[in-house]
This record gives sequence, structure tokens and C-alpha cells, in this order.
Amino acid sequence: MRGSLILLIAIQTNALSNRLLPTKLCKDCKHFIAHKKECALFGDTDLIYGKHDYNYANTARKNEDKCGEKALYFEENTNKIVTVPYYFILNAATYWPFMPVALLLVLYAGAFYKLTHPTN
Repeated sequence: MRGSLILLIAIQTNALSNRLLPTKLCKDCKHFIAHKKECALFGDTDLIYGKHDYNYANTARKNEDKCGEKALYFEENTNKIVTVPYYFILNAATYWPFMPVALLLVLYAGAFYKLTHPTN
């Protein structure tokens, strides 16, 4: 009984220590393309148009021949102050035709409300 209790404590301690190990996350790597969730290190280049087709970061991390679970090619992104707002704007830019239309709708709704509800 006492031996099984010690074994149980050892297993729990080992499981806890495995969970607390710091892991290298792709979102913190300088090669991570956030808005596409791709890794800039792995992929192919179209020789006709010059377009880059990068592998998804998840695929690169699952493949031990590439970055792998240990993140062999990980490099800390020291420019996060610049890259995070850049990708935020880039993602928002895909919705740019919607923004002016939404603004006009709000303005028209406000004008219509003022016409239908005059203040005395």
C-alpha cells in the first residue's frame, strides 16, 4: 500500500513537471506569418509567378524533418511591437470595402432618426 502511494506521487510529480516545461510557440517565432498561420522557412516557390507557398506552421511542427515538436529552427521574434499591429491591419484590410458602407449606413440611420423624431 505504501509503495503504491509513493509510486502515485512520483507519477503525479512527473506529469506536473512535463506540463510546466516552457515550450517554444510558433506565435513567438520570427518566421511565423500570423495572418496565414504559416512558417516562412518551409515551402515552395512557384517558378512561373514567384509566389511563395509556405507550409502551415502546425504541419512544420508535427514533422520532425522540419521544425518538429522541439522547434529546432525557432528564433525569437524581437520585432513584435511592429509585426503584431501590421498583421492586425492586414487582416482588417480584407474588410475595407465593408467599412465605408457601414459608416454610411450609420450616418444615414442617424439622419433618418433626426428627420423622424424632431426635437421641440
